[in-house]
Amino acid sequence: MKLMMIFSFVFFSHQSFGLEKQLIDEYKKIRSLIEKDKFVISDNYYFLFGSVTVDDYEEDIEFIAEANAYENLDVYAFNKICWPDYLDTETKVKIFYRYLELNPLFPFNQNITILKKEKKPNDVINIIYVFDRENNTINFPNTEMLGFINSC
Repeated sequence: MKLMMIFSFVFFSHQSFGLEKQLIDEYKKIRSLIEKDKFVISDNYYFLFGSVTVDDYEEDIEFIAEANAYENLDVYAFNKICWPDYLDTETKVKIFYRYLELNPLFPFNQNITILKKEKKPNDVINIIYVFDRENNTINFPNTEMLGFINSC
């Protein structure tokens, strides 16, 4: 019985370590992009970047930074769309957010975790969130989904 418990512990610890190593390896590949792009997709993970000023939100820092990360994801999704030239920005934003009301980017998300938290000298805290692609999907809209002809 003890041998079985030891084997189970070693087996599951090894699997967990393998997942952590995979996450670290994928983070190393994208870390130069995440602060600039605010969102990066790797082979097995989504990485979101959020930031918050400490003075403004002393108590709810992680919540506000996560909300900022989701806003950054919205901007990323908005910029991926090939918008018709005849639409002004205000109209594009209205169309985009109306679409998101009916079809959210995340139908649901699970296991979003903080990968890295870094305080900058100017009282800004940057937080990198990560979640796996196996249990989470992001439904990015495209031009056709919004009802436009793709002219790109």
